[in-house]
Amino acid sequence: MTDAIVDWLAAPVQPWDAVICPSTAVRAMVTTVLAAQADYLQARFGGRRIMIPQLPVIPLGVAADELIIKDAERRQGRESLGMGTEAVVVLFVGRLSFHAKAHPLAMYQALERASTGCGTVLIECGWAANDAVADAYAEAAAAACPAVRRIVIDGRVPAATREAWAAADVFCSLADNLQETFGLTSIEAMARGLPVVVSDCDGYRDTVRDGVEGFRVPTVMPEPGEGRDLAHRYAMGVDGYDRYCGFTSQLIAVDVEAAADALRRLLRSAPLRRQMGAAGAERVRTLFDWSVIIPRYQALWAELAAARAQAKPMAPRPHAWPARLDPFAAFAAYPTRPLTRSTLLRRTRADVEAVLRRWCMLAMVAFAEPILPSIEECRAVLGGFETRPVRMVEEIERDFAGNRQAAIRRGLVRMIKMGVLAVAPESGHR
Repeated sequence: MTDAIVDWLAAPVQPWDAVICPSTAVRAMVTTVLAAQADYLQARFGGRRIMIPQLPVIPLGVAADELIIKDAERRQGRESLGMGTEAVVVLFVGRLSFHAKAHPLAMYQALERASTGCGTVLIECGWAANDAVADAYAEAAAAACPAVRRIVIDGRVPAATREAWAAADVFCSLADNLQETFGLTSIEAMARGLPVVVSDCDGYRDTVRDGVEGFRVPTVMPEPGEGRDLAHRYAMGVDGYDRYCGFTSQLIAVDVEAAADALRRLLRSAPLRRQMGAAGAERVRTLFDWSVIIPRYQALWAELAAARAQAKPMAPRPHAWPARLDPFAAFAAYPTRPLTRSTLLRRTRADVEAVLRRWCMLAMVAFAEPILPSIEECRAVLGGFETRPVRMVEEIERDFAGNRQAAIRRGLVRMIKMGVLAVAPESGHR
C-alpha cells in the first residue's frame, strides 16, 4: 500500500485530484508517508514542486434499514444456537486471522475476567485461512477463557452470519493490525442496535464515541524509531507482507483490564446495552447510511470538477508517464523499419479476400480484434489496390474518416503480418 502512496508524488497528480481516506487515522498515515517521500525527493533530486492530492475523509457506509434485526429473529437465532434468555452473547465478526486482522488474546482474557457469574457466550463468526490457524484460535481460547462458551460460525455463509448477528447482545472487535483501515463491522453492529466494545485504534476512533455507543479500549505501541528493523526486513524480502503485519501487530497492545471493565459493564446491565445500542443505531442512520455518504461523494466530485474547470491550461509535457511509454516509441530500435505515412505498400496475391477471411477466423489472430480495424475496413483497404498496385500509407488512410485512420495504419501492419500486403521499394511508386 505504501509503495502506491509514494508513487503519487511522481505521478501526474493535479490540485483537482483526490484520494479518499476512510478515517482520520488513515489520512494521518498517508500524510506522514507523503511527507517522508517529499523529503527524500528534495534531498535526492532537488525537487521543489511537490504536488499532493487532496485527502478528504469520507467513511464507508451501510444500508442501515437492511441490517435491522427484529425481535422474533433474535429469539429464533438464540434458539437455533441453543441459548436461553439468560445467556449474554458477545459477537466478533471478521476473518479469523491473528496476524492480519485482530489478535484474539486480549478479547479472550477480557471475557474471562468479565464473565464471572454471567453465563457468557462468545460467537466468533468468520473463517480461518487453514486448519492450523483455526487450531491456534481454539488453543488460545481454551487457555485464556475456559469459563466462556465459544461458538465458531462460518462467516462465509450468509444465513449463518445473520443468525449470529441475531443472537448477539454485544459486539466486540479489538483490532490491533496496521492493515485495518476502517472497521466496517462496528458500523454494522451499531446499525443492528448492538452496543460495541472496540479498540481505540484507527477508524474505530471516528465511528464509536467512548461511553455513548459503546466503549473504546486504549491501545499502545512503540514510539517512532523502534520499528526500523521490521521495515527493513520487509523491504529486503526477509519477511513477506503477512509476516510483517503479524510482527507489527504483536507490538500493538490492547488494554486487557480496560476491555474487561467495558465488557463487564455491558454484560451485567441490560439497560446499558439497550441505551448504547439505540444510540449506535441513531448514529449510523445520521452519519453512515448510504443516503448520507453518497451525497458527500457527489459534493467532492463537484468541488474537484469546479477546480479543474477553473485551472489554467498547462504546458504539454513530453512524456506524461515514462513508465508506460507508447511501446512503439520505447521499442523503436527493435524492428528493421517503422510503418510511416510515406511507406509504400503492395498487394502480394490475388486471393486476398479468401486469405483475409481464413486468417481472421484463427483464434491466434481473432484475439486482437479489439485493437484493430474491422474485417470490412480491411476489405476496403485491399479493394483500393485493384486500381493502384502500389499505394502510399498516407493515400490509403485518406479513404477513411479521421477518427479511424490510426486504426487503419495498425491494420496495414497486421495485413503485412498476414502476408496479403508487403512493403514495396521506393522506386515502385507510380
